[in-house]
Amino acid sequence: MASSQSVPRKRKLPAWMKLKTETKSAQTGLSNGVTKSSVLEDSLPELRFTGGIIYSHRKDDCSLLCQDIICSLETQQHNAAVGFDIEWPVTYQRGREDRTALVQICTPEKCCYLFHVSCMGELPKGLKELLSHSKIKKVGVGIDSDLWKLERDFDIRVKEIIDGSTIDLSVMANRVVNSSQTWSLDGLTRYLLRQKLCKDPSVRKSDWRQFPLSSRQQMYAATDAYASLILYEKLLEQENFAQNSSEKI
Repeated sequence: MASSQSVPRKRKLPAWMKLKTETKSAQTGLSNGVTKSSVLEDSLPELRFTGGIIYSHRKDDCSLLCQDIICSLETQQHNAAVGFDIEWPVTYQRGREDRTALVQICTPEKCCYLFHVSCMGELPKGLKELLSHSKIKKVGVGIDSDLWKLERDFDIRVKEIIDGSTIDLSVMANRVVNSSQTWSLDGLTRYLLRQKLCKDPSVRKSDWRQFPLSSRQQMYAATDAYASLILYEKLLEQENFAQNSSEKI
């Protein structure tokens, strides 16, 4: 994610994740048996999005695409969810934060939509409808903070969205794995998927307002939204398994 030095964008990692692997014993583990060294292993494979990317920078096109997403997901009776993320440029001035430049939506069909809202001037009507749709869950790490930023940057009513259709993966993960960590998206990806996210500063801190986005920027942005979706699916699977197991006892 893009971040601001005046208002740190990157979520605080759990304390144990800041420790270098070589300073810790490989026998030191978490409550569920996963060792700290295995989570922090630098040789973890990098998660890459391999689905389709649809890049939109026009308001009308964005609204039409969002209507297509809504129509597709409304037919699902349960657990209709999309991975959600946003990007904005790094700001080096204290007390100043640039507006959201990009909104990423990843669907269960593993198609990631990149809406370059900095080129649109405002959030298109269709995108607002998708974000506020009560039957389509938006999932991400720290997602409520991202939506509050959208409220500050654009004309969007956030409380109605947060109250009914968002899932913070950090909160969900703590409930499912019985922990009390403050997860980052990369930390949760390492912990649950045994993969890592690309956090190359030359991409993460790039100018997300610039049109068109480079192929590296598009892949970075799509992968983050994709990670949110598959983490949700993984946590949901574990939660359902635990519930079914307890019912059989």
